[in-house]
Amino acid sequence: MAFDLSNTKVSNTFQHLLQVRDDDKTIYDALGNVLDDFRLSGSFTTSEFLELENSDNVAGNKLHSRSGVLYWGNANLQAGGGISEVSDDTTPQLGGNLDVNSKDVNGAGNFLINGSGSFTEMNIGATTNTFSAFFNLNPTTTDKDLFLIQSGSFESVKVNNKGVLNFGGFTSAPDVVEGGIYYDTTDNEFYLGV
Repeated sequence: MAFDLSNTKVSNTFQHLLQVRDDDKTIYDALGNVLDDFRLSGSFTTSEFLELENSDNVAGNKLHSRSGVLYWGNANLQAGGGISEVSDDTTPQLGGNLDVNSKDVNGAGNFLINGSGSFTEMNIGATTNTFSAFFNLNPTTTDKDLFLIQSGSFESVKVNNKGVLNFGGFTSAPDVVEGGIYYDTTDNEFYLGV
């Protein structure tokens, strides 16, 4: 409800007046009560800043602060257009190529990708960047085979957890590959392709 105070005595309308304390600019009504809630119809402009005190979880179309994080209702505004922590987004996606800017990607978890990869050096096992070879295999435990190349169910080449190199055995001669080597389990012999 709007109040027209023109041509009206202050004594009859003081309850609709506001006052501002000089030191902290707190707004009071004419009776000295802090104005906690007020509604604006139209736009609101400030030449400096708008400060929001921390509040509890507030639902609905209300802008508020939770421990310094800005929320609109239950939506974290910092996790949308500009998140403060990547962990705030549980389903992040890249909109382009990721440049690590000479930094490292580290942590505990799995690296799963359906595609190709290119590395200048690779270290598997140890978590340091002190490479003794371009491809360095140095697991912390040896409860699994160290290396396996498998075609379907056929294990072509394997290095077991003791470091023994094992060639998959063929029961019949495969197609000859020049410079290739294979093991024939029927004859218990190695063959070199010519």
